[in-house]
Amino acid sequence: LLSCSFLSNAQERKNILFIHGAWSTGDVWENFEKHFDALGYNTCAPTMRYHTSNRNDSLIGISIFDYISDLKNLIKTMDSPPIVIAHSMGCIVGQKLAEANATDKLILIGAPVNYGMMPPKDTINPVKWVTSIKGFKNKIVKPSFEHAKLVLFNNLDSIQQIIEYENLTYESGQVMKEMIWIKNVFGKKPNKIDYDNITVPTLLIYGGKDVAAPKGIAEKLIKEFEVKPDLKVFENNAHWMMKEQNWKEIALYINEWIE
Repeated sequence: LLSCSFLSNAQERKNILFIHGAWSTGDVWENFEKHFDALGYNTCAPTMRYHTSNRNDSLIGISIFDYISDLKNLIKTMDSPPIVIAHSMGCIVGQKLAEANATDKLILIGAPVNYGMMPPKDTINPVKWVTSIKGFKNKIVKPSFEHAKLVLFNNLDSIQQIIEYENLTYESGQVMKEMIWIKNVFGKKPNKIDYDNITVPTLLIYGGKDVAAPKGIAEKLIKEFEVKPDLKVFENNAHWMMKEQNWKEIALYINEWIE
């Protein structure tokens, strides 16, 4: 069970729930969490189940549906629906929470394509390493350092790249399969979004140098939403923008948009 130890916990403060992406933990939000706490928010950045620094085979078979369920239960313990700020794979979870009317506002950073959307051509190569692993659905997976440098950390200096890679966890192969499944899938699909049910104010943020989730995805996503989201592209940022040099500029923009 996920729990929230708010950095500050005052009734009059608005809640912010940060949702991390694949291979990640709540620690990726460290800069943002302290920043928004200082601005007067209750901030919470939980780590998804079994995302530990050590290899954890309990992740085998875990689905994005499990992450959605865990966070829905966590939100039930809050005094009001939170503002959700999500990154990468966490954006799928964030959209499902908004679809279920469990959010106050929604900010999606580096969101991937969802079910039924054709991905930009330049997003295919970054996932080939996963699809090349035989039977990856029933395994746990993690990119190599060289791949992470090219796709995730291409806007960090060499020292930061090493530090951030050491903080990466394994991810469920099932979760990766669900992210890659974007058409012709039977059964329930966690990345199939009912856009008509997302009525909260939504902000999409992309980086102009993002290789994992290029800004071209934004145009595809905006077309799907019934209530059109706002869009902000930070041309000099890439996928790991919460840890990039100008992270504060991004955090300040988000705060202005929320207000």
